[in-house]
Amino acid sequence: MLTYREKDNLIYKLHPFTIIAFIIIVFILSLLFSSPFFLLGLLLAVVSVIKAAGTLNEWKKYIKFSLTIIMLIMIINALFAQNGATILYRSPHLPLFGTLSISLESLAYGLGMSVRLLVIISVFCLYTYVVNPDKSLRLWGGLGSKSVLAITLSTRLFPLMIKDFQRISEVQRCRGAKLYSGKMWERIKNFLPIISILLISSLERALQISESMHARAYGSGPRSFYHKDLWHPRDFLILIVSAGGLLLGIWSYLKGWSAYAYYPALARYNLNEIIIAIIISISLMFPAVLNWGWMLFPSLRSRI
Repeated sequence: MLTYREKDNLIYKLHPFTIIAFIIIVFILSLLFSSPFFLLGLLLAVVSVIKAAGTLNEWKKYIKFSLTIIMLIMIINALFAQNGATILYRSPHLPLFGTLSISLESLAYGLGMSVRLLVIISVFCLYTYVVNPDKSLRLWGGLGSKSVLAITLSTRLFPLMIKDFQRISEVQRCRGAKLYSGKMWERIKNFLPIISILLISSLERALQISESMHARAYGSGPRSFYHKDLWHPRDFLILIVSAGGLLLGIWSYLKGWSAYAYYPALARYNLNEIIIAIIISISLMFPAVLNWGWMLFPSLRSRI
């Protein structure tokens, strides 16, 4: 996890601004929408792009990690949200809590918020595995902000620290160190040498980066580019269609179509709202559809 590996498909060939803009659009819409149909449409669109990028196995790891959080959200909301009208179960009197009621509306609300959480986790998964950190640095580094440089370097060095930790742990186990046996205090004591070596390695890497930046005269004048990311027709197509989905989503939000009333009783759906949710989902699936054509028709690659 947390390691970028470029693959041979259209998603990885996009301009970094294009894929980052797509991620931001989905993230904004996930915060605006509360209707389960709209949120499911966003989730379906993101998963289709993740599958087109060939990172579906990595996304499944995120989902396994998220299942515990989703269960906690649904359980806590079902136990402590007592505003639902459709009571499924009412407990006997409990000390300190009184009588707890589990309603259909509280379960539906917990499920809807869980879908929103999955959408947010999925877009961050897409950013982690699809956006090249070097290209991201070139894209945002042009703003001249030191904070952008610090954040980008931090996100890049974190996977390297994980690799260093794994490598040092393997060396220690080969030397006979028992890292995962014994009591908790003994395990902590066994990991202390690894932490000290990891700290030294991180300091050495920081020194190397600073020397490299100094040798390249970073910050002394206008930036020069060894490699410049080029724009292609596919980038403009995806940006236009995604922007159309964003505008339609904002319009739906202002009209109240993307909202949904869970309490006191579940609201009924309007067919027009479902159709709009499907249109937004299809517009955000466009990168996956374009990738399908890019893989199926080799002549399309030179045109877009």
